[in-house]
Amino acid sequence: MEVVIKFVDNPDTLKKSVDNIRGSFEDLGFGFGIVTVPINNLNKLNEITQIEYVELPKNLYADFLPANTASCVQPAWDVYNLTGKGVLVGFIDSGIDYTHPAFMNKDGTSRILYIYDLSSGGKIFTNEDINRAIKSNNPERIVPERDDIGHGTHVAGIACGGGNIDRRYFGPAYESNIAMVKMTAEGKAAYGKSTQLMRGVKFLVDKANSMNMPLVINLSFSTNDGAHDGTSLLEQYIENICLLEKISFVISAGNEGAAGHHVGSPLRETQTISMNIAEDEKSIILQLYKSFTENIAIEIKNPANISTGTININEGYKEGRIQNDRYFLYYSGPKPFSLNGEILINLASADSKLTSGTWMITITKKSNTMGNYDIWLPVQEGLNPNTRFLRPNVYDTLGIPGTVRDAITVGSYNSLTGAISSFSGRGRETGNPVKPDLVAPGEAIESAAPGGEFDALSGTSMAAPTVSGICALLMQWGIVLKKDIYMYGDRLKYYLLNGAKRDREDISYPNPTFGYGKVCLSNSLNLILTRSEKMLRQNCANDVLKPDYLNITVEADSDIMQAMSKIDYACAFPLGDNYYVVSVQEKRLNELLNTVPQILYAEIPSLYTICALSPLDAANINKFHDDPYLNLTGKGVIAGIIDTGIDYLSSEFMYEDNTTRIMTVWDQTGVNDANNQNVNYGKEYSAADINAAIALKNNNGDPYSKVNLKDEEGHGTKLAAIIGGRGKYVGAAPDCSFAVVKLIHAKRLTLSKYGISEPKCSVYASSSIIQAIKYLFDYAHKVNMPIVIYIPLGTNEGGHDGSTLIERYIDQISRVRGVAVVCGCGNAGDTNTHTSGRFESTNSVNVIEVKAGEKQKNLPINIWFSTPDRVSISITSPSGEIIEKIPPKYKGPNVTKLVYEESIVTIQYYFPEPLTGDEFIEVYIENIKPGIWKLNLTGEYIQNGSYNAWLPQKVLLEEGTEFLNPSQYTTLTVPSTSRSVICCSYYNQDSNTLMSSSGRGYTRDNRIAPIIAAGGYMVPTVDGSGQSTTLTGSSPASAVLAGAVVLMFQWGIVDGNDRTLYSTKIKTYLIRGADRREGEVYPNRETGYGLLDLNGVFERMRNEKRRVFVRIPKEIRKFFI
Repeated sequence: MEVVIKFVDNPDTLKKSVDNIRGSFEDLGFGFGIVTVPINNLNKLNEITQIEYVELPKNLYADFLPANTASCVQPAWDVYNLTGKGVLVGFIDSGIDYTHPAFMNKDGTSRILYIYDLSSGGKIFTNEDINRAIKSNNPERIVPERDDIGHGTHVAGIACGGGNIDRRYFGPAYESNIAMVKMTAEGKAAYGKSTQLMRGVKFLVDKANSMNMPLVINLSFSTNDGAHDGTSLLEQYIENICLLEKISFVISAGNEGAAGHHVGSPLRETQTISMNIAEDEKSIILQLYKSFTENIAIEIKNPANISTGTININEGYKEGRIQNDRYFLYYSGPKPFSLNGEILINLASADSKLTSGTWMITITKKSNTMGNYDIWLPVQEGLNPNTRFLRPNVYDTLGIPGTVRDAITVGSYNSLTGAISSFSGRGRETGNPVKPDLVAPGEAIESAAPGGEFDALSGTSMAAPTVSGICALLMQWGIVLKKDIYMYGDRLKYYLLNGAKRDREDISYPNPTFGYGKVCLSNSLNLILTRSEKMLRQNCANDVLKPDYLNITVEADSDIMQAMSKIDYACAFPLGDNYYVVSVQEKRLNELLNTVPQILYAEIPSLYTICALSPLDAANINKFHDDPYLNLTGKGVIAGIIDTGIDYLSSEFMYEDNTTRIMTVWDQTGVNDANNQNVNYGKEYSAADINAAIALKNNNGDPYSKVNLKDEEGHGTKLAAIIGGRGKYVGAAPDCSFAVVKLIHAKRLTLSKYGISEPKCSVYASSSIIQAIKYLFDYAHKVNMPIVIYIPLGTNEGGHDGSTLIERYIDQISRVRGVAVVCGCGNAGDTNTHTSGRFESTNSVNVIEVKAGEKQKNLPINIWFSTPDRVSISITSPSGEIIEKIPPKYKGPNVTKLVYEESIVTIQYYFPEPLTGDEFIEVYIENIKPGIWKLNLTGEYIQNGSYNAWLPQKVLLEEGTEFLNPSQYTTLTVPSTSRSVICCSYYNQDSNTLMSSSGRGYTRDNRIAPIIAAGGYMVPTVDGSGQSTTLTGSSPASAVLAGAVVLMFQWGIVDGNDRTLYSTKIKTYLIRGADRREGEVYPNRETGYGLLDLNGVFERMRNEKRRVFVRIPKEIRKFFI
């Protein structure tokens, strides 16, 4: 049996472990792989610690049911001479008729570079083989390949048809190169396995990289097997490919729009779902998904009204009979990459066929929370057309993997009538991201057919390849012709979506039916030509040692180190997963970005500040220190703290024998040590070094002559005591170990970019923090211990949507079991540093008023908008002097010196902002004069309408500088907006009341954060002198949360109760165990899902068992029941 896996560490070591259970391992890259193993050894995968997650393959079905004119392709041919030449278009489909003239050059040679036939054991045929076959009297003797279904031939012809055929059959990219991965079996079987798909993706990426050729991948197969939320391994793999490779991945939306295979809505007290089962069905698998906070029971009735009775849904399997039929229920519980898990309902005949007729499923709600449910049947290509829900929901009918966020998902419309195709899969009715991304003609599309013929077919399979061909033309223009070397991925997608035709006045865009509109290449090209400059978003601040060097964080290709070795004004430090910190002479930054093409994205460091202005009892933590059954003290777990250092001489951090609990310290402020092996600068101290210093002190010596580490500010010491003190103050995890990074302060060069000369508090650069995270992550891996990385810092810089590099890096490492990153939501709830609003329509005007305090010298203001909105800005000074409206297409910074105030105003548009595709306006006012400044925003094109603006953190501003119309929401600080971080707000645990200063959610992209709230009012701790003190704010609250997570890691990984504990799973347990105040609706923006309650967590946890989570296709279900 083949299974898909997510793994960590060395693939060679994993291969040996798989070999030991008589299996084989195939590395797909990016931590994904395929394992083939005897079915009776499947459970032994559970014993291989490198395997994080297992998923059985899915069945994906083909989506088939004057496109170039409707899609505005002709001008690209006639005006810009774009043909797709130099671009590889890869198809994963049913094969291709390589003898068809549509795939030949005019000289008769083939444009097909590779055919990779997975149905015949992975045979590869090259362009040379294919050309020899074409010239032969018996082509199949040389290249024995056919497309019996015709689907792949037709799809490839729509995208790439050309050569000596009638021009009416040309695809957009009629001179592109072609590669075909055949994933379907011989004959008429129109489906393939997800494992075959993943092999095909890797093959295409590897070949494109080896030829240094831009790649478009077209996929016109889909499945309903999964939660439709991007959490399956198949979706995650494609998402990683989209993010990390220079490709554009185009996927059809599937043909489930009118199939009647989805129901879903908010959960009521009871709801009954009616479903017709046709006469010839042998078994049916329904997949039910609900919010993890909801407890439910179900009842199933067959057409004879015979009932299963009420069945409470708990983790694990249940089974029974309904007359001659059997039912099997399986609830996975939370998964490492999904809070909600899945519920499988399998109805199977005990004889030959299921009882036909109307079946009823009643869902009863058992909890008082608010959530939704969704149920999917398999896709229509795998069922009788009469098997369907009787009252279906047409939304959320996208096929998987069209649900992948960063793929380009294409629906179908009728190009003659302009109406959406009834079969076209639709996205979620509300929420982000909007899918499908756009639509293309998909009805009666003429293209190549096997045997040299042409035929007309309908389906989203026919819509997607038109977009794939268009992507090839855009990549030719940008990458091949070197006019925009970043023309791929989200940047290309941005221009596709913004250029789409939105010609329906009866609907609003974007929407879950048309997406952002109908694809139109000429519109997209016009947009590109007006904004073809390379952009770098200046998002943040600065780091390391040389005062004239700027330390930036970048995302780059793996060969950047070789390129950097040839440069004498910059150097790079790898962080892993294609992330690096680059230290560069500030005056040569632009030179670096222009001469090192391996740098895909660069981010100027953000300025982070400390988040500080009995909660352990309120959170029910202390009771577990002496509990006879759950004796949890944090033993065997590392608390990794990134802060101001630690007082290593304090008894709070020693054992009774006067030896240290601190395993390692990286002092970034220390004098560089040539013997450093694990750090790039500063000084590293081991436990042995610290023990020697303690012994020296106990013998009246100078401990700092051995370990010159002090916590001058005391913040790190206070928080470490809350997490794990064991002296005067007993912290949450008194037996945990510590790993500490003392951060270096941001350099003056960095501070100057934000107009700060003398900061009023400690300020740190994001480039220092991301290196600290890597150091702790690497150390935990080295000593093979679980770690909680605690970051009591935050910034207002960034989109507050998880897109900054530090947040994306946190997301990457949080996928590793035994690693969790914890932070607070900050103290910006009442600081008036955030405002938001909404445009009513295009051409409407909104005004942001900012009051500058008397002592304010310079002021940066960041304003974010949502795709595809386009907004311009003008500014009115306190004296009434006006900077006229600057159009958003303006290239480069606009600098204006005001006559009366003598202030210098710099306005920079980032449109699109590279990581999000949104518009971002950066305003910087130098020598600002006190008074009210008005930022006048004009909606040039409005669909979404929302905007958000942030000032720097309050501690970086002078008194009186603030927004006059602030919003207390979306005031949580970065990195608490990361998708994987475990974050909390804070409340007064003594009075059980909210605190106005606590940062509030949700994120700018409307994800739920904070996750939970913890006590943060006058938290007892000890200072650097060993005296008792208290601390209030986000830092102490999140320290309490970090201590709780340490105990959970001890329970799960150290004590062996759940060795699969990941960040996502911990979130699930925390949320499900949260204490919820009566009368309050959850989740909410203030406290997320409730108040931290570790007792509630373990009440929920106590029946948990270690298991490998497996999605089970129906054809092998009999082996697992």
